[in-house]
Amino acid sequence: MKIYNRAVVYFESLIFAILFVAPTTSYSQQDPVYAQYTNNLLTIQPAYAGLSGTLNCTGIARAQWIGFDGAPNTNTFTLSGPIQKYSLGLGLSIVNDRWGPIKQNGVYIDYAYRVKIVKDQYLSFGLKGGFNLYQADLTNLAIWDHPDRIFAYDIKSRFLPNMGAGLLWHSDQFFLGVSIPKVIRNSLPNQDGTKIYREVYHIYGMAGKVFILDSWLKIKPTALYRWAERTPSFVDLALSFLLYDQVWIGATYRIQNSAGLIFQ
Repeated sequence: MKIYNRAVVYFESLIFAILFVAPTTSYSQQDPVYAQYTNNLLTIQPAYAGLSGTLNCTGIARAQWIGFDGAPNTNTFTLSGPIQKYSLGLGLSIVNDRWGPIKQNGVYIDYAYRVKIVKDQYLSFGLKGGFNLYQADLTNLAIWDHPDRIFAYDIKSRFLPNMGAGLLWHSDQFFLGVSIPKVIRNSLPNQDGTKIYREVYHIYGMAGKVFILDSWLKIKPTALYRWAERTPSFVDLALSFLLYDQVWIGATYRIQNSAGLIFQ
């Protein structure tokens, strides 16, 4: 155990030394990333509002790196439903996201309008509007390089309005779409006016289809692609089996990143 702990200390020291001397620029994650995106599509795709045809309420809680100070913690609540008479869908998304010194609370309203293009197929246009309250307790961090103006002041409840748009082609058996949840690139200055961060564009592509294999068995493969400025893109794949129109069993896989199981 002593040898292991000593090796960990040497490794951490090496990493800090590399980061200290290397002339690099780093960018942090802007918005929460979900493994169960198929159950939380409204947060990134406004055209999804009301798509289920009934009132739909979803809550998701995610905690990572349990036991570590400042570990990421995300809580999401979404509510959506259709207004069939006017081919509309309305939605509400509330997101609480915390990681390290950063805290964000977001509230967004979603609006979708559906147009029938052929039998049982629709094109849904979506708009999203709302805001984030952003807070960064930077002065509580342990700083190695003194003095650093970036960490000399906190960011207190910065109001960040934003809007987004999405397009979704869908039927009862498939969907194909693209969305940009935030089109405004807000900048974040600290208390002395120093700009420390600017939001970046995120573009999502999504697709899924249901295949009927038997009267009691259906299979649903889905895929999600995320592109963002100056950060790695990723692809999420999921495969679910529907038994007797009652029970979903499946798995998700983020390429070269993570995997999970689905049961509902």
